[in-house]
Amino acid sequence: MSGKAETTVWPKLILFGDSQFQRSFADGSGLGAIIADKLQRRCDVVNRGFSGYNTNLAKLILPQVFTKENLENVAGMVIMLGSNDAALKEDFKLNQHVPLVEYRKNLEDIVSYLTAHGLPKERIILVSPPPIDHDTWNVVCATELGRAFERANIDQYAHAVYEVAKAQGTLFGDLYERMTTGRDWKSDLSDGIHLGRGGAAVFVNVLWPIVERLVKPYPQVYPTWNDTDFRNPLLLPYVHQ
Repeated sequence: MSGKAETTVWPKLILFGDSQFQRSFADGSGLGAIIADKLQRRCDVVNRGFSGYNTNLAKLILPQVFTKENLENVAGMVIMLGSNDAALKEDFKLNQHVPLVEYRKNLEDIVSYLTAHGLPKERIILVSPPPIDHDTWNVVCATELGRAFERANIDQYAHAVYEVAKAQGTLFGDLYERMTTGRDWKSDLSDGIHLGRGGAAVFVNVLWPIVERLVKPYPQVYPTWNDTDFRNPLLLPYVHQ
């Protein structure tokens, strides 16, 4: 055998956001795991969720997390932020509040950074944050954290995502509208703010048609086991239709 084998590199679908994505492979939600399962042997799902982060912090870490090199071979990037930005403004260290105008500008800056570093806007999916059950969330925070971390006007933040996506020419998934239209959406949340299994199912229903179009050029790589002659296997990374 001569020469060096070329490494097979799968395209990536990146999830970038807050705890909605950091927790997305956990039992309570599983939305990341559902998407990864749908993309087996076609795309790697890369989870870049940062619990508690708002758009200020997300924008701050962009140069360390996303470079031109690791934005190569990206089938798509899903961005969902806003659940923390919608915190009420308070004067204490952990206040996550970002004013609506600044939130919109941060999203624009994030999109601009990514496109300037080689990711086409047509591969960026902005997703509106889910609704918030304030009563349940406040009880959970008081019990687990010793104080309330109140949110307000999440509907306005969700609409701002739509406005940014339209102005910037990115793709858009309206999770907020899908969850709040004709559904008992409070049962879709695990603790008043994070997506539970019901919310994860809605998220996938919103996102998957968009992702499916993006990954259409990337069919399964390598043959399935029942397409293989085990007596004389030739496992080249061909595209298996």
